[in-house]
Amino acid sequence: MVSRGLIKIKAEIYLLGIVVIWGSTFAVVKEVLEQITPFTFLAYRFLVAVLVLGLIFGRKIKSLNQITLKKGFLIGIFLFLSYAFQTVGLKYTTATKAGFITGLSVVLVPPLAHFFTQEKISRNSTLGVVLAVIGLGFLNYNYDYFNFNRGDFLVLLGALSFALHLITVDRYTKKLDYVLLVIVQLATVWILSWLLALFWEKPGLSLEGYSIQVWWSIIWTGVLATALAFYLQNRFQRYSTATRTAIIFSGEPLFGAIFAHLLLGEEVGLLAGVGGLMIILGMIISQKENR
Repeated sequence: MVSRGLIKIKAEIYLLGIVVIWGSTFAVVKEVLEQITPFTFLAYRFLVAVLVLGLIFGRKIKSLNQITLKKGFLIGIFLFLSYAFQTVGLKYTTATKAGFITGLSVVLVPPLAHFFTQEKISRNSTLGVVLAVIGLGFLNYNYDYFNFNRGDFLVLLGALSFALHLITVDRYTKKLDYVLLVIVQLATVWILSWLLALFWEKPGLSLEGYSIQVWWSIIWTGVLATALAFYLQNRFQRYSTATRTAIIFSGEPLFGAIFAHLLLGEEVGLLAGVGGLMIILGMIISQKENR
């Protein structure tokens, strides 16, 4: 019989693997957006994810009820806003900055949870927010001017949406079937992305003319970074503590910067590096319990 300790270690290894995959997507998506429009990319990415989970868990869909459908749709709206803002924002900012700014979602969870559910804000949460905000300033300060462009702003809105997504996931996965919730969430993002692509990017929806790189990116993000990652997160996060999970997830911006350097040749200056580390530190501290 496998001990609880080994199950916990296994779960955290899977969570770390998710973080590495998510970190890689900033550079992958940034590069491919030169060839495909944002909502068209999201439509194909989430269609692939829905098809994969549908093939694996098709029988469970028969047990989908109205409550799960409604709650999954609500969570899916926040997830759609997260990816919509982040993907469009990536067209105008670097993959490195997008990774660090997206990481702010972890820091934003406590104050937003307080606003919506009246949860008490701890001293560590307050300190984490302060450090993250200062880090964001360093990340965007280029020695003689402050460079916070529209891409950074859109990615920040995406981080805010991710935080709301985390709050709603935490609230409803404890009561409802997490597999069905994941499928409904991803289907919601696919439908909304397809509608916006049809409205704004209709010519791009054609299957013709895209390079192998575009299709590889859609498969990579759709299968691994979406279908597999969200399934594994919902399955294994419950075996780890909130603090340890937050520490693991705080590595996403770091892996994002590593892949941005390896794949795109992006460099991180001294001030930006300090800012990024302050954001990660704020993420970790904000999730620690006061003693």
